[in-house]
Amino acid sequence: MTRKSNGREAASMKRKVLCLCLLSAFVFGLLPPPGSGKTTVPKKYDLVLIHGFNNRHQWGYEFLNRLARSWGSGNVYVVYSNSSMKVWSMPVQGKRVIMMGAKNHQAGNDSIEEQARVISRKISILQKQYGLGKNYYILAHSMGGLVARRLVYMRPGEVVDLVTLGTPHQGTPLAKEYEWLGMFVNGQEGIKDVTPEAVARFNRRFPVEKSPFFQDGKLYTIAGDADGWGDRGWKGELAVGWTLLTLKYHTDSDGVVEEGKATLPGAYHVKTFWHLNHLELIQSPLVAEFVSKLLP
Repeated sequence: MTRKSNGREAASMKRKVLCLCLLSAFVFGLLPPPGSGKTTVPKKYDLVLIHGFNNRHQWGYEFLNRLARSWGSGNVYVVYSNSSMKVWSMPVQGKRVIMMGAKNHQAGNDSIEEQARVISRKISILQKQYGLGKNYYILAHSMGGLVARRLVYMRPGEVVDLVTLGTPHQGTPLAKEYEWLGMFVNGQEGIKDVTPEAVARFNRRFPVEKSPFFQDGKLYTIAGDADGWGDRGWKGELAVGWTLLTLKYHTDSDGVVEEGKATLPGAYHVKTFWHLNHLELIQSPLVAEFVSKLLP
């Protein structure tokens, strides 16, 4: 064998080794590094988020980021219960969260019934035009949990599971104390629907036990807790609410919902975050992480 042929074989071997190295780098470069937190098992169903009264407390960026990491880009839908039909996307750490409606304080002001109807119409559009699956999970905050429960009855066989965060499933006395406030935010109908008396009627009409979930779907409840004047919320409303509920009603609360009232018979109460108040429940990534593990 000549030196020339030996040289050609060596060059050929080098090219093969180089190709293998490049191929390995490409394949393993597509895999997430250990501990990166990226989801390797896709979620079975999309996730729909529903806000609370007046949309005053809004979903936190890190909260949405954690959900988007679990569900993937374009599989988390935030729906606002106002008249706007605009569909837009919010970039979150390289992923998209799909939004429908205007992110303003005209959302969440109407009655439970009207809000459920508005959201139902928007869900139909999202299913037909924007990739929302026929069946989906719902994650709802505060009054939005009552709206979501009504939606389950309105769209039987669609909602797989419902998770509520700080929802007044037995009403809140603050709705009676602050009924006059609804006039200033155009939310008279909404605030009247979360008094203890109104929610008691709602629970009789739409019992959890008979909720027409998809297959064996469940209602999971999560609560929070406020610890005093330091838990201020958006602009001090939680501090005022906590003080009033403590001094007048002699009960602990998350600043809006009394202790033990964020759940009800027929629901599965899965967690109380004792260090998170009513607003922090939708801002802390710890809650989003818990929900991500709860829903398969």
